[in-house]
Amino acid sequence: MGQQLQNTDKISFVVDVLAIKNGRKLGRVRPDDNGYYTIPLAVLGTVTDNRTYYEVEDFVAQITGENTFFNRCLRDGKCFGEYGHPEIFLLPESQQIERLLKIFEKNVSHQIGKVWTGDKLETGGRIVYGLIKPSGPYGDTLKQSLDDPCLNTAFSLRSVASSVNQNGVTRRRIKALVTFDYVCAGGYSEAAKRYAPGVESAKVEIILTTQGRVMSTSAMETLTDTELNEIFGAKTITIGTKRTTFLDKEGLVQDPDGARRTVYTSLLGKSLS
Repeated sequence: MGQQLQNTDKISFVVDVLAIKNGRKLGRVRPDDNGYYTIPLAVLGTVTDNRTYYEVEDFVAQITGENTFFNRCLRDGKCFGEYGHPEIFLLPESQQIERLLKIFEKNVSHQIGKVWTGDKLETGGRIVYGLIKPSGPYGDTLKQSLDDPCLNTAFSLRSVASSVNQNGVTRRRIKALVTFDYVCAGGYSEAAKRYAPGVESAKVEIILTTQGRVMSTSAMETLTDTELNEIFGAKTITIGTKRTTFLDKEGLVQDPDGARRTVYTSLLGKSLS
C-alpha cells in the first residue's frame, strides 16, 4: 500500500518576526562619533532563556576587579570579541579551556570600549550595556546587522565557570570572564539590539470592531546625537509619535492606496508582493 497522505485543506498559518515585543521595537542602532554602538550585553540577577543563572557577586567582580583578565583588557583598549562562540566541545578536553580563554584574530567582529549597568528591568534584573565598535574580519558583518532594522543583533558572555544544578536551574560562578561574543541568539533575550537605547520603544492597543481591528501604536524614541543634545541643552531628547492603523478581518493592514500588508511589513513600509 502506498503511504497515506494527511489532509492539509484546513491548515493555514503565518509566522513572522515580531516588530514589537514587550514594548520594544526592532530598529537601527546609531553609532556615536567614534563609531561605538550602545548595546545590551547581559542581564544581572535573572535566569537566562537556557535556565542558567550567573551569581551576581562573581559577575560584577569579573567586570570591575582591576586584576581580572577582562578588566585589564578593557581598560587597555584590547577587549575584543568573536563572531560566534568557539566550538570548544569539538576539541580534545585538554584543549577546551585554552581555546575558551583565547580570542582568535581571524574571528574578531568587535572591540568593547566600555561596560556599565543600566536601570533595573520591570521583570527584575539589571541590564549590562557595552560600547561596541565593529572591528576585525567580521566587523562589517556585525555593522550590517546593527544597521539593519529587521535584525535583532545579539551578544553572549564567554567565561570559565563552575556549575551546580538547583531546582532545574544551572547556577554558575564565573571564575574568568573572557569577553562578550556576537552571536545569532544569546542566553538573555534582553541582551540584544531590541533593548538598546535609541531604538524606538512602543505600546500597542488593539480595539475590535465589526469590520476588523484598529491598532493604535504609541512610540517613544530617545535620541543620543551629540549635536542635537547640545542644541536643546539636554542629555537626551525623547520624541513621541502615535499612529492608528486599521486591520481587516484577515489581520492585514489596509492602506489608503489599497495596498495590503502584514503588521510587520506595514511598520517597515513594505507592501505584500
